[in-house]
Amino acid sequence: MDMNIIDPHGLTYILDILLVIGALLALYYRPRIGGQLAVGLRLIMIGVLILGLTHLSDTLLKDFVSTIDATTRPLLHRGLNVIGFLFIFIGFFRMKKAIES
Repeated sequence: MDMNIIDPHGLTYILDILLVIGALLALYYRPRIGGQLAVGLRLIMIGVLILGLTHLSDTLLKDFVSTIDATTRPLLHRGLNVIGFLFIFIGFFRMKKAIES
């Protein structure tokens, strides 16, 4: 008798999709401010969206793309994480510059 009520693989998809939905909601409901603050906040939200998509794409690649091996997939995952964090960093930098001016 299988006592596993929730399939861990299915739960991974659910959590990945929730990450993307959360990022999209954060982007949609961000404060509507103007000027360089708005640009910075938008860049931060895009970075958060990229981070959410990173997990979903990693799961999809693992399950549906057999041409990407187990060594390349983590590199793609980390590369997308770096890009997402770069957007976040640049967004905070733009907001800092706007506040200081």
